[in-house]
Amino acid sequence: MHLPIDPATIAIRAQDVTLSLGTRDAPVAILKGVDLTILRGESLAILGASGSGKSSLMAVLSGLEQASGGSVSVGGVDFGALDEDALAQARRGRIGIILQSFHLLPTMTAHENVAVPLELAGHADAFDRAADELRAVGLGHRLDHYPAQLSGGEQQRVAIARAVAPRPTLLFADEPTGNLDATTGATIMDLLFERQAAAGATLIIITHDPVLAQRCGRIVEMRDGLIASDRAA
Repeated sequence: MHLPIDPATIAIRAQDVTLSLGTRDAPVAILKGVDLTILRGESLAILGASGSGKSSLMAVLSGLEQASGGSVSVGGVDFGALDEDALAQARRGRIGIILQSFHLLPTMTAHENVAVPLELAGHADAFDRAADELRAVGLGHRLDHYPAQLSGGEQQRVAIARAVAPRPTLLFADEPTGNLDATTGATIMDLLFERQAAAGATLIIITHDPVLAQRCGRIVEMRDGLIASDRAA
């Protein structure tokens, strides 16, 4: 018998979520009816092969993509009822996203890459907070370096600092170690879990790597646009 879940403990609730891409005449079903509840403070891996739908599910859960059907509630906010501008507003400060390809601005220093988004969001202490986050990820000596002057691991550290600096309640990481060697990748994952704990955030990692998935508390496996299994790691 399953006990009811206290709504106050729920970070994300997705119910019968579908996503179709392509044209109206030739739609391609990507997500085919996903039900998923994620609790606050959890670390969860969405595991699956390429084409399984895991990155598309992340896009819907993080508000980067609108679901075609079903409902997605994030922190009690109905994402399905929001237009693109309102979704962007809902994500700001609430959701941090770390991608495989870093997405740092090449003309900005590490310090500016973290501080400028904070400044645009209205944080008066943007540059001080950015410097603190970069020190926390071991880059206090690299504040004035540009992305081209940083290694891949250092660039991913900047990306983590940028994602965590607004103090989000949700952190998404899509193949965060995909462009890194095994040793650097393991260090980056240690750092990601450390920053999650410091922020008290919910962490959702999208990966094809079962070893990486095992580092999370829970593993949701995707196959052909559906959840194939949902288990404790």
